Amino acid sequence: MDWNDRKTKAAGEVQQHTTEERHEHLSAREGMIESAVDEFAKNGGFNDLPGKGKPIKIEEGDVLTSILKNANVQPPWIELRKEIAADLKRVADRKPPVAEMEAELEAINQKIRKYNRLVPNSLLQKGLVSAANVESACEKWV
Repeated sequence: MDWNDRKTKAAGEVQQHTTEERHEHLSAREGMIESAVDEFAKNGGFNDLPGKGKPIKIEEGDVLTSILKNANVQPPWIELRKEIAADLKRVADRKPPVAEMEAELEAINQKIRKYNRLVPNSLLQKGLVSAANVESACEKWV
């Protein structure tokens, strides 16, 4: 064994010794924390927490979606869908003259085209509306 081998071996032993000491130190700290938590629980520290005894509510989906949902913020395509449904209901209930209906349906169809571009899945896309199918379309949208 030459000098470099001895030096490498000694450095490895020192590092192993230091790692073991660090591990023992962390174990001692974890033991202290665990005993403090146990003592706190024994003294009733966890008895008056809100939601005690109730199931934990786990949100589905990603974090951003749950934050937006809790803040009552909806994606633009959902807001547009509600707007289109309200417009269709208004036109179906009012039944304006043909020329006026065509103009209103063209504005609604522009919104539907925009909606179809915004939806996250092509399965959610909707067809355009005409004077002949305004009532059936209203049922699908509402």
